[in-house]
Amino acid sequence: MSLRSRLAILFGLVALVTSAMVGAFTFRTTTTELSDSIDRFLTERVADTAEDLRDNDDDDDEGPSGNGDRDRTRGQTRFFEGRPVADDDAIIQVTRGSNSVRSGTIELPVPDGFDSFDDLPETSLIFEDIEIDDEPYRLVSRTYVGGAVIQVARSTVEVEAVGRALVGRFALISTFVALVAAALGWLIASRTTAPLRRLTAVASGVAATSTGGSELSVADGDAAREDEIGKLAAGFKSMLQRLEDSREQQHRLIHDAGHELRTPLTSLRMNVEMLERGVDLEGDQREEILTAIRSELVELGDLFDEMIDLATDQRDVDFRPVPVDLDDVVRSVAARWDRRSDRPIRVDSASSVVTGDPAMLERAVNNLVSNADKFSPVGTPIEIVAGGGSVSVRDAGPGIPVEDRARVFD
Repeated sequence: MSLRSRLAILFGLVALVTSAMVGAFTFRTTTTELSDSIDRFLTERVADTAEDLRDNDDDDDEGPSGNGDRDRTRGQTRFFEGRPVADDDAIIQVTRGSNSVRSGTIELPVPDGFDSFDDLPETSLIFEDIEIDDEPYRLVSRTYVGGAVIQVARSTVEVEAVGRALVGRFALISTFVALVAAALGWLIASRTTAPLRRLTAVASGVAATSTGGSELSVADGDAAREDEIGKLAAGFKSMLQRLEDSREQQHRLIHDAGHELRTPLTSLRMNVEMLERGVDLEGDQREEILTAIRSELVELGDLFDEMIDLATDQRDVDFRPVPVDLDDVVRSVAARWDRRSDRPIRVDSASSVVTGDPAMLERAVNNLVSNADKFSPVGTPIEIVAGGGSVSVRDAGPGIPVEDRARVFD
């Protein structure tokens, strides 16, 4: 799964969870408020009913009979006279003993422990959730003087309907918000990960073409960013440049190695041919040729060692500088080229001790003499001057072109 898809799914899940939490809180708050409003309504209706009964009882107490219980029953009966059979807002029922009067045809159940109501304060309210004919009601019961019970019930069908409607709407809203968030997450992730996709394409191109990145590049805008992606792009761009530089260095190493190997191999071939042709060579001549062959073989061995060190980047790691006399280096190189070349090799050298790698110093001087021999006119001399910690090679050649001088020490 791509990073864009993961981010889109993450955005959607976060939005879905957040919407669900907000919906649950809103649902809880709304239903609680509706339930509280029903309880307040029932409480007010019970209080109003008790007040009306009290007014009727007061009128009966002033009547001629003087029979309080019977007069109160007649007062409670008269309380419902002239009222509709059913109340639109609630069902009201007053019960005393086995007698009860109500505002509708539905009989409300008297709560358990009815006999103990005489022990309760007159203002005590008992709330219950009941079902009548499979319809939910909220019921409140309250004691009244003389062992009577006032009950008021109201249907909660609308409250439950509102709750179901809220759940359905919140489900739709949460789903919609999650989809929108996932789409936005996809767009944001696409924009955010665009540099990463470009870097991936570049890396894949390098892996597929086995190039150092000369034809592949990271967008400058990506590398100029200051965030983590910008730092990654800058690092990747630097890595590509390092790969390209390494590739160029490898090519130069191969080219330079071929150049370095060509001279001793040519000298070896010539000396071997001389040995093959010179059957009647004198002892001194034969020894001189063998000495030259041994010298070239030693140089070849040193070249191979240097190539391995350069190819494995071990030169700087294993470098151990020691005192070196430049006079010895110069005279060794001059003796070698005196055997290789037909031109005069002149040496003007004095003892001059420096700190360095003897083999690499000899290689450097040898390179200078090799170039002088290659580019000087035939028969012209080469002069090597050493002293004061420096070595100079003088010849009659055209010199190094200006555009190549910056790479002399590569």
